[in-house]
Amino acid sequence: MPAQRLAPINWSYVPSIGELEQFLNSTYEYRPYYALIAPAAAYRPPVAYYPFKFRKDDYIVHNTNLTDAVINLYENNGFDTHVVLEDPFGHLGPTVAGPVEFPSNLPKQWRELKRFSRWICRVHVDITHLPQDGRLVSAPHVEPDPAFHALTHLWQTYIRGNLVRGKTAVEILRWLLGI
Repeated sequence: MPAQRLAPINWSYVPSIGELEQFLNSTYEYRPYYALIAPAAAYRPPVAYYPFKFRKDDYIVHNTNLTDAVINLYENNGFDTHVVLEDPFGHLGPTVAGPVEFPSNLPKQWRELKRFSRWICRVHVDITHLPQDGRLVSAPHVEPDPAFHALTHLWQTYIRGNLVRGKTAVEILRWLLGI
């Protein structure tokens, strides 16, 4: 099992949503597995690679620009806001994580989560801000929890890019936060 370490979450700098998109495009998390194959290889991908870009339904915009208010919201709902299990590429800006357990325990059975049915999952949220007015933004995704499934987390999230974003992740986060 790979070595894991708890890394403190730094709330002193919150990146803009554009900075987060640029960072996410530079990690393996958002590249298909065939992007890792050398360009001279005989294999050609069936689909072109497009850079990652957030859509409006990929995140929640908070009505505040105060990090303490967002920290309290997450802490009051059982999320880790001070330390997080470090991913291989680290994180740009603050991030929080909260337990989902097995997806079958959720009140609604989302089709996108069926592939995670045998693993304990977590909601991992990147915190960013809108450049227009500075309001804080939560951009969630659901993935296998590295505390319980370290190798599966690395394989599914970073090598296969197999995580759940968008409306499904936002609905689950809203349910967990009660908003």
